[in-house]
Amino acid sequence: MKATIEFDDALYRRLKIEAAKRGRTVREMVAEGVQQVLDAPPSVSADHGAAAGTWQPAWFGSLARYGAAVRTGRAGQGRRVRSWPAASRRL
Repeated sequence: MKATIEFDDALYRRLKIEAAKRGRTVREMVAEGVQQVLDAPPSVSADHGAAAGTWQPAWFGSLARYGAAVRTGRAGQGRRVRSWPAASRRL
């Protein structure tokens, strides 16, 4: 089946260069990439707030948790912050 895909110019140039380095066609590279995405297990589970069956990047759950911590004022708790001696603050 044929499909038309619009790529950012810079991304397409990178794809074309990588395909040439590997001795493959752009079509083969795109097909392999799509196959890997479809075969991969979901990266975010429903307990991280994502709707069932909705794909999200793996980092999205940690970003959402950090945002919640910022909103509740708990961001950074548990971390030790070393303060500089008073003499060095005067510089």
